[in-house]
Amino acid sequence: MLYKSSLSALLLAVLCRASVAQPTEAVSSDWVPPKPALAALSDHPEKVERVGGLFFGGLTEMRPLIFQYYHLGLLQGETPNVTLFLTNPGREDALIHLRKGVGKPSLDYFSTGHSNNVAWFKSLLGREGSIITVKPGETVPLFSQPLPQNHVVSGTLGLTLMKGDPVQFAFVARESQSQPLILNNLLKESDVHSRGFYPAAVQQVNRTYRVGQQPLHIAIGAVRQQTFSGVRELRGDYGVTYQGDLTLVNDTQEEKKVRLVFNPRGGTATGTFLINNKIVEVPQTEAFALRPFHEETLSPNSSKIVKFATIPEGASSYPVRIVVE
Repeated sequence: MLYKSSLSALLLAVLCRASVAQPTEAVSSDWVPPKPALAALSDHPEKVERVGGLFFGGLTEMRPLIFQYYHLGLLQGETPNVTLFLTNPGREDALIHLRKGVGKPSLDYFSTGHSNNVAWFKSLLGREGSIITVKPGETVPLFSQPLPQNHVVSGTLGLTLMKGDPVQFAFVARESQSQPLILNNLLKESDVHSRGFYPAAVQQVNRTYRVGQQPLHIAIGAVRQQTFSGVRELRGDYGVTYQGDLTLVNDTQEEKKVRLVFNPRGGTATGTFLINNKIVEVPQTEAFALRPFHEETLSPNSSKIVKFATIPEGASSYPVRIVVE
């Protein structure tokens, strides 16, 4: 995210010079982007009361960005919305791959953050995506979501510049779909919410558990990444994927069961897990409670690998601990 005045002014100038147009028709694609190079989070202002820019950034060729947003709508307009505008200031077409997982707007903060992650993992499993061409000098609305009053919205967007010179984008709050692009910066450095660009979009976690050992603890969201373009460190690692291989070993002569238990450490939390390519949802769980959510059966003298992935959820209090026992 660009907070320094000179960089912000430069980006706004580029966006303002470009003509706003409709993007070419999106073409469905099952293309799989490379591993994300960066994570980005827009969580400020958490309460959107005015129109304007919520997040500013850019893309460079074949360096995918995972962008997650979480905002409460308080705009009064006809059809309030949040829209991602993308500008191509270059001299050739920009080819953009877009993957999205968008939560359902809700009065329930937990529900929105949770449904966002469920939708994102479904899009990954289905290899869903689209390719949009942005002509030189054009600014196009790449993505838009309604922002109903007093509802929370949350979404995760995978953005990859497949081909072309660097492009810029702005995530903007508007009172209606017909409202012109307004780029006044709504960001305040004094706000305590995390937002910005973070260097690790994926945290790789590989662990081994042997039956009979003390329970194994896997921390999710405990890393505090320092932003290199933004204001706050990323407490809770929201929008960051935790993935890895959990190797389970049964050295005994008997069949054994091993379970995974959801254990929030900072407050109430929900969870969504991709376990061996199946989505497992964990309902709202109070701090320090123990909620089993997955079980594996191991034959005598056997082992197996459980592949898992999860993302800390908006509104939930992370970190959480996954107890393997």
